Amino acid sequence: MRLKYVALVVVMMLMSVACGQVTKETVSPVPTDRIKSTGKSMVIMPFADYTPDSSPELYWRRNLLVNESLEDEFARYGLMSALQEDVVDYLLSEHIIEPPEIFFTDTPNNNYMRSEVDSGNWSEAMMDELKYAITRNEDLEKMDKQRLAVENGTQGSALYSSLSSDEVLRIGDYFGADYIVRGRLIEFEKGVAKDDFNPFHVGLLPFFFNSSQRMLFGLAKSENYELMDKMAIGGILGAVVGNANKNFPFDDSKKTTTSGHPLFGSTVTKTSDYHALNTALWGVAGASVAYLAHNGGKVPRAVVQIRIMVQDARTGRLLWSNRSEVEVIPESMYAEQDYRKLVAKAIRRATSSLVRSFVATVESDLLTTPIESIVVSDNK
Repeated sequence: MRLKYVALVVVMMLMSVACGQVTKETVSPVPTDRIKSTGKSMVIMPFADYTPDSSPELYWRRNLLVNESLEDEFARYGLMSALQEDVVDYLLSEHIIEPPEIFFTDTPNNNYMRSEVDSGNWSEAMMDELKYAITRNEDLEKMDKQRLAVENGTQGSALYSSLSSDEVLRIGDYFGADYIVRGRLIEFEKGVAKDDFNPFHVGLLPFFFNSSQRMLFGLAKSENYELMDKMAIGGILGAVVGNANKNFPFDDSKKTTTSGHPLFGSTVTKTSDYHALNTALWGVAGASVAYLAHNGGKVPRAVVQIRIMVQDARTGRLLWSNRSEVEVIPESMYAEQDYRKLVAKAIRRATSSLVRSFVATVESDLLTTPIESIVVSDNK
């Protein structure tokens, strides 16, 4: 009876553990009470996007992450930034940037086909064909415009023209800023770290097959060839193990039969040898383990490369320019694997080093007031 009560208490304790919430603050507000007032401000312009496979949605997402991080980093040194919404609204009103809808206008052919679809005078099959043709034309037009944007270095959600000194002065005067911050998004890469031989990153089996494959076969042309190399290694090792274990998983068996009289009849002993079968099974198991190891052990990787230029808002003169590239991978197989969080860490590290470089070069007096980093739990 006492044991039942103890079990009931343990169950109730386990159930009560999951009744609350866990709150984790990953980015803390800038400690403004410890910041030396500078009285200077800046305008952070939308960045030009040179990253491959860009799209309007991804462009705005990347720009938002970079701008938010830059605003926080500048604020750490007492440099305030103009509201990004006001900056974009001003640039649009002055036609310094243009939304992509202006460049992806409707064509007469598409408008005619739309009117035919709306008329309802065609069969369902014909209207489906017209809708497909309209969608196809729009996709081809967008691809052509994006290709021209990439060739001209203006890829992104808004096409961005170069700024003259007079335009820089007008922007600075409109916002009462001291600095104009411009930049380029050069690389935002996601994927897996291909050449990672750290067993704490990829796991023991992927580490074994990755290292042995490179040691024996070297660098293969493609993933498929590397898979074949690893499966060959696994199959050979499995066959060797199977050859040494003659009686596993199938043991040899002997069957004895006697014919005729027990004293004078002949005795026949039949032996079943499963040595070859065991060797084959071990070889298949080794190749299967190599296949699983090849498809596992993938280490997510995020690479961010950013260039920032700062101009004097009163003269338009370029004061400072620098570039940073940051690669972030999880510390171990148990660490955070989400690509979105890896990119956010890479952006914070890149912008932090760039802003510190700018302050040390242009506003070195601000370094006399050290402020702790705003990033919490960022080990990279």
